[in-house]
Amino acid sequence: MLTDQIIEKRKRRYFSEDFRADNWYDVENELKNFENQEINSKEDLETLIEKYSELVYIIEETYAWKYIKMTCNADKEQYSKAFNEFYAEVVSKSQPYDFRFKKKVYESPYKTELSQEKYSHFIKIISNDIELFREENIPLMVKENELSNKYGKIMSKLTLEFEGEEKTLIQMKKYQKDPDRNKRERAWRLVCEKITEKTDEFNKLFDGLKEIRIKIAQNAGFNSYRDYMHRAKGRFDYTPEDIFKFHKSVEKIVIPFVKELNKKRKEKLNVKRLRPWDIDVDIDGKTLKPFDSEDEFVDKAIRILDKIKPEFGEKLKMMKKSGFLDLQNRKGKAPGGYNFPLAEHGAAFIFMNAVGLNSDVRTLLHEAGHAMHSFAKADKKVSQYKNTPSELAELASMAMELLTLEYLDEYYKEEEDFKKAKREQLEGTIQFLPWAMIVDAFQQWVYTNPDHTQEERTEYFKTLMDRFNEGVDWSGLDGEKGERWLKQLHIFEVPFYYIEYAISQLGAIAIYKNYKKNGAKAIEQYEDFLKLGYSKSVNDIYETAGIRFDFSEDYIKEIVEFIKAELESI
Repeated sequence: MLTDQIIEKRKRRYFSEDFRADNWYDVENELKNFENQEINSKEDLETLIEKYSELVYIIEETYAWKYIKMTCNADKEQYSKAFNEFYAEVVSKSQPYDFRFKKKVYESPYKTELSQEKYSHFIKIISNDIELFREENIPLMVKENELSNKYGKIMSKLTLEFEGEEKTLIQMKKYQKDPDRNKRERAWRLVCEKITEKTDEFNKLFDGLKEIRIKIAQNAGFNSYRDYMHRAKGRFDYTPEDIFKFHKSVEKIVIPFVKELNKKRKEKLNVKRLRPWDIDVDIDGKTLKPFDSEDEFVDKAIRILDKIKPEFGEKLKMMKKSGFLDLQNRKGKAPGGYNFPLAEHGAAFIFMNAVGLNSDVRTLLHEAGHAMHSFAKADKKVSQYKNTPSELAELASMAMELLTLEYLDEYYKEEEDFKKAKREQLEGTIQFLPWAMIVDAFQQWVYTNPDHTQEERTEYFKTLMDRFNEGVDWSGLDGEKGERWLKQLHIFEVPFYYIEYAISQLGAIAIYKNYKKNGAKAIEQYEDFLKLGYSKSVNDIYETAGIRFDFSEDYIKEIVEFIKAELESI
């Protein structure tokens, strides 16, 4: 419920407002009540599903705040301890009950009386969950969770001295924009050296995670963790073979275009070889400076969203007023950025590490897209319909990056700066795809060749860097090239969550193309897609958004040609 621009928890329908989910005794009593509850009609079954979903929302929001506190204070042991304890004592212990609840619903004779329109996708989701569940995997998942959280803890503590000041690795990113090439190289190498110091620790951590994940897959009856995760992530609309075709399509269609862009970059920089520290620098020698303070940063984003749809701007404004934003980088803060849904508020929390770059603007608008998705799904009474897969979640956020493109003059009043920001965004949509293929192909190989050594893993990553090379010269940087994957937190923390960014990027460009052609109608379709949550298949929801769920070679070619035309028009 929204009151005086503060986002408050929505009223519960089935549980008292005093009920808390951080006490396992209380949670278990409620779960036992579900097991003992009789179902004597279709109405009883529907009520059971809705009531159980409300309990899930209570648990999820408790989990959310513990995760938020842990990442905002990654250097403080008490927050990671509280998060890990909650995961082990409540989340993991509730999983057998969750399995039995789904089984109870699935086996109920009243299941066939449920509305097909409303519940058929729900039944499909829980059927998949039932097939995958193994009680012996619960302690393994607890251990996996604890290990993966160590990655952010290690990263948050890494600092180095540069130009007489202590800097986090994220703060060092801004030096890749410096026109002084020697300074860029020095900054780039220092960050790499800091990662190299931790290479053995990161590899050991990853090997521990890999071992656990393989065991989880084997327990569930799968030959590989890759195949298990494909099913666990509910990828009903495409196969691993389709993803391999996607890799090849990007190699064939996208790489030549990005090489073309980088060739122009090399010429404008007037360098003989384009090196890794030449990729982010502004070729016109001017670094965009979008904001000076956090208030300015957020307020401009609010005005931009207001131009897309006034309700969007109002919701971000309420998030700011409610304290649901933590945006600036600081020592002791976990890396990365995210939008964390707050199920009981029907809202979200945005976390990121802004340092004053144009990329920060893109990140905030990206996470704002996720937040609008969280608001749009607030009334879903079936928890599975709020938990959208990444192909939908990232479509919401990446589309918002492009829908807001025409209004970046809020940050950039000078015409040339505005055009530059638009160019960076449009080029970035395509330039991102090769890295997405590397991250996915790497994980595909790692988990389908589980007996590899650390050395073999590093060498294979290098072959992918060569295969998807965009015209960058890595000579003399063999070690740095092989260690680049260590900076990608998804590989450690959320395995196989990356190809969805690429799939969604194609969809986002298609939504933007639709917006350029149909204006308000495209925004209506975007909102219709947000409101669906995961109540239909991914394919059907893309159709609702007015686009195709497609990552074929022909479709990618069509997308690249559109971006080329847009760039030429600026």
